[in-house]
Amino acid sequence: MKRSHRSRLSLGVIAAIAGGLLAVPVKAVQFSDGTIHFAGVPRLGKVSTTDNQAWAWSATYYFTIQVPADASEPLGRVVMQQTEGVDSIDFNLKRTFAYLDGDKNQTIPLQATNTDKDALNVQFDTPIEPGKTVTLGLRPYNNPHTGGVYLFGVTAFPAGEKVQSQFIGTGRLQFYDRSFWHDRW
Repeated sequence: MKRSHRSRLSLGVIAAIAGGLLAVPVKAVQFSDGTIHFAGVPRLGKVSTTDNQAWAWSATYYFTIQVPADASEPLGRVVMQQTEGVDSIDFNLKRTFAYLDGDKNQTIPLQATNTDKDALNVQFDTPIEPGKTVTLGLRPYNNPHTGGVYLFGVTAFPAGEKVQSQFIGTGRLQFYDRSFWHDRW
C-alpha cells in the first residue's frame, strides 16, 4: 500500500516537472550580427483556388500558413514568387486579403505590393503571432489563359527590420483549358 502511494507521488512530481519544462517560453534565434530568425519555421498548408478554369475572371487563390507556437517570432510578411506556369499571373493588389484561424469574418489589415513581375509581397500591419494560422486570399485579374500547373514559392519573414527569411514551401495550382466542344454547345 505504501509503495503504491509513493509511486503515485513520484509520478505526480515527474508530471509537474515535465509540465514546467514544457511551459518554458521559446527564445528568439538571434545571430551575432543581430539578425532575427524563426526558431520554429512556419508551414505552408493548403493551397487552393475557387475556380480552376483557364481565363476565369472571379477566382480567389487561398494560401494557408501555420505559424507554430515555437516560432519565437511573429510572422511579419510573406513573399509569393510564381516559379512555374506558361503565363504570368497578375494580381489585383487592392483585393488581396487575409484572415486568422479559418474565420473569414476575422480579416486582418495588410499591404500587398509587387516586388517584381512574378512576385507578390504581403506585409501584415499587425504581425501574426506564434500559434496562429493565417490564410491569404489573392485575387488575380483573371486566371492564366493557358491551362497547366502553376507553382508559387512561398517565403516567410519574421517581423522586424533585420530578419532572415525562410522558404516554407511551394504552392501548386492546376488550371484546365475549356474544351473545344464545351465552348460551342
